[in-house]
Amino acid sequence: MSLPRLLNRYRPLIIEGLAEALQGASLLHEMLRYHMGLDNKSDMGKLLRPSLLLFVTEELGGDPEHALPAAVGLEFVHNFSLIHDDIQDRDHERRGRATVWSVYGIEQAINAGDLLHSIAMTQVLRANHGDSTLALLCAQELVEAIAEMIEGQGLDLSFEREEIDIDSYMEMIDKKTGALIRCALQLGALSAGASTEISHRLKELGKYLGRAFQIRDDILGIWGEPAHTGKPVGNDLLRKKNSYPLAWAKGQDPGLQELFRHDPVPTEEILSRLETTGARTAAAERVASFSKRTQKLKEGLPFSPDGHNDMEELLSFLTERRI
Repeated sequence: MSLPRLLNRYRPLIIEGLAEALQGASLLHEMLRYHMGLDNKSDMGKLLRPSLLLFVTEELGGDPEHALPAAVGLEFVHNFSLIHDDIQDRDHERRGRATVWSVYGIEQAINAGDLLHSIAMTQVLRANHGDSTLALLCAQELVEAIAEMIEGQGLDLSFEREEIDIDSYMEMIDKKTGALIRCALQLGALSAGASTEISHRLKELGKYLGRAFQIRDDILGIWGEPAHTGKPVGNDLLRKKNSYPLAWAKGQDPGLQELFRHDPVPTEEILSRLETTGARTAAAERVASFSKRTQKLKEGLPFSPDGHNDMEELLSFLTERRI
């Protein structure tokens, strides 16, 4: 599946900014270039968050080049969380390559992630040509989002050992996934000098976009095609991850929880019972519902006609993607 226009629109600019910020000669810089895919321009991911930030900046009348350091910092924050997430989940592969910790060791991977966090904050403080007031507002927005994201990751890990309901799940993804997506839109609004009303609408849009994005990710984590995801069918089940389909299905079939106490986890039986409860359909319907909320909020934003079309294409991509 090819990337939508919005994700291609700023990609060269973002990659240039990422590469410039990671020019250090140390081992940790080498590790970070490897993780980001900058060492050989391999798969660098969707670059969703920095693309959204620059898109909002430009559509609301700002200069995306002035906002580039904030976009680079935001993408670094996302990736520092991925480095640590891979360690916590003991994942050996990301984007078709061996994870940083599996190549360089856990101890140095933690150091690399911490360094990336530091570089991210240095970048965001350079946003908007160093306008001190605006840069500090951007940094504050990002710091608050980082705290939420880490709290969400903590909830996600704790949920692997306990049964959860849909409300608890939503609280977790609003923090773990939603925080940086909302932050991307808020930083774009700040960089463009948008009104409080527009900023609030973007924050709401980010909430529902984050929910749709994560639940689609949950579907792929269980039923995604290995050729596209690079992971086996039922991967999240093996990790005992309490994703939306499971949280929903356990309400229909309480006995599912007991199966996760087995070692190894009986993935085929769980997949069968998820099919019986209709969990995949329920998750897809929730994605569609949140996508519609996002679409409604988008219509109230002063984007150009092309901007509205690009955002609509992005929504379709995110809710139907296979990667």
